[in-house]
Order: sequence, then C-alpha cells, then structure tokens
Amino acid sequence: MLTDRRSTILGFVIDEYIETATPVSSRALVNRRELNVSSATIRNELARLEEDGYITHPYTSAGRVPSDLGYRHYVEMLMDEEPVGADEQRTIEHQLHQVRGGLEEWLSLTATILATAVESVAVVTRPRADHARLKHAQLVELHDDLALLVAVMDDGMVRQSMVTLSTPRAQPELNMQAERLNQQIGTADRTAALEAAKNATDADDITILTTIAEMIGERRVAEETYLDGLQRVLQQPEFLDAERLRVAIDRLNAYDVRGLVEHAGTSNVGETRVLIGEEHGDEAMRDWSVVVATYGDGEANGTVAVLGPTRMHYQRSIPRVRYVASLMSSLLHDVR
Repeated sequence: MLTDRRSTILGFVIDEYIETATPVSSRALVNRRELNVSSATIRNELARLEEDGYITHPYTSAGRVPSDLGYRHYVEMLMDEEPVGADEQRTIEHQLHQVRGGLEEWLSLTATILATAVESVAVVTRPRADHARLKHAQLVELHDDLALLVAVMDDGMVRQSMVTLSTPRAQPELNMQAERLNQQIGTADRTAALEAAKNATDADDITILTTIAEMIGERRVAEETYLDGLQRVLQQPEFLDAERLRVAIDRLNAYDVRGLVEHAGTSNVGETRVLIGEEHGDEAMRDWSVVVATYGDGEANGTVAVLGPTRMHYQRSIPRVRYVASLMSSLLHDVR
C-alpha cells in the first residue's frame, strides 16, 4: 500500500509525463506542483516509488517515467475521469443520427468520431453473432430463369447469391415468393433453413431455402474492422524517432488489430476494460495500451476500442469509449 504522500507524488509524476512526454524530475515536481516539501523529500519518495516498481528511469536521467504498475495504480486509484459533457454527447449523437448509408458508414463514422475525441487510434469492429441467423430474404429478377437472392443476417451482414429457378418469374411473383418464405422460416439459423428445405415440396423453394442455409453457414474470410486516428497518434512525441515511427506503422498495418481488441475485450456488453503495456501479452505492442468495451444486444456483439501509447490520456479515453459503446448498443437496432 502506498502512503498518501507517495500516492499523490505518483499521480503528479504521471500527470506531468502524460502532458510533457519527458521524464519528470523532483525539481519539476516542486516547481510545478507546489507540494510544500523539499526536493530532498521528493527525491526520497521517488526512490521508494522506483524501488516498488511504480516508476522507472528510461535511461541515464534525473527524471522518472511511469511503469505499467504505476499506470495501473493511477487508473484504478488516482485519476479523475473527464466526463462526456452534455454538449459533446449531443454533437456525437447528432453526427451518428445523420448516417443514411447503413451499418458500414455508421461504424466507420464512429471510429472517426472517437479517434478525434481522444486523439488516439480508434477501432470499431462490426457486430457478429456466434450463430448467425437470417433476418430477411429478398429475390430480385435478373433475366430468364435467373434471380438474385439477397439475405440480410441478424448481425447486419448482407450476402448475395444467384439462384436458377425452374421457370422465369417476374418481380411481383418473386416478391410474393420471398415474403411467403420469410413468413415460413422467420429468423432461421442454418439448421432450421435446411429442415425447411427438406420439408418443402416446391422445387424452387427447395433451391432457395438450401441456398439460404449455405449463406447463413458461410464463414466470412475477413471481418470488417474500422480504424481511424493513426496519423494523430504518430504525431505524438513517442514517434519523433524515425525508427520507432517506422516500427509503429509496420506493426499497426500488419497486426491483427481486430484480434488484439477482441482478445483485450470482454463478452459482457457495456463492460469497459483497460490493458496497459505488457498486460495484453503482445511483446511487439509492449509500449501500447488498449481501452476496449463491448457493444451489442447480447446476440450480435462488436467492440469499440482506443489504442495509444501507454502515455495516453486515460482519464479522457476511458469514459468516451464507455459512452460510445453504450450509444452504439442503443443505436444498433435502428441500423441493422
């Protein structure tokens, strides 16, 4: 357990380092924080904090920087969150309610809004269900006996397939057939669609229902992940060094960002989690932290996250990830 004074000094070190990105000296603490104690006392307390693993020397320097343990103590015990104010909430909600292009545009805009708000990399993953279900199917006339089958899944994914019918059918007939099948199978999973095809007597119904079952069971090769804010992060002082800049670009471009945020996340909708530095288990991302929350309806869930250097503004990032995830859960039903 840290003493009150030691805990206060740790908080000042982290606040200073977040703002300046330079190692914090005892002189800087005295000059800027007016602790009403001597430099010698602060040096002694800094030595104890370093001995206990809360701060460290990055190199030969009079200053200290926070360790992962220090940041963890700061996030859980010291920082005051910067709440999302009413004006900011109204602005975000207004922007999202202007979306008319469907789920993809909404998710992309959400990543942009969050990246701008926290000046870090924002990642939004498309909601997906463990077991996909059909939401609605439609048939579109093409030519002769060929029709386009469009299936909308319960996670918002749209899949298409050509089907060959026994006889040419005009669009009104296709509309009636699609409506009848929608009423028959409802929100079917793959097993239910196959069972309906097995029991069907009409050849075209069998073809359509079998194709729907295949589309429901289809595994997506690439899951949509929406990322924004990389350029903002690369303007941080951490990346003034050309080599660190190159490594960061290569890693974020090549890295499975969706895998990182989903591994860091939780299956509980609305829960926010923070992983700092080595806590997320990837040595290549050792100097990065992740703030992640799950959104959805419990059936089809996605993630919203912020990635940034461990020197990120946790007090601002955490409540905004939490708020955006909550907002996305409430809006998901309207755009799916």
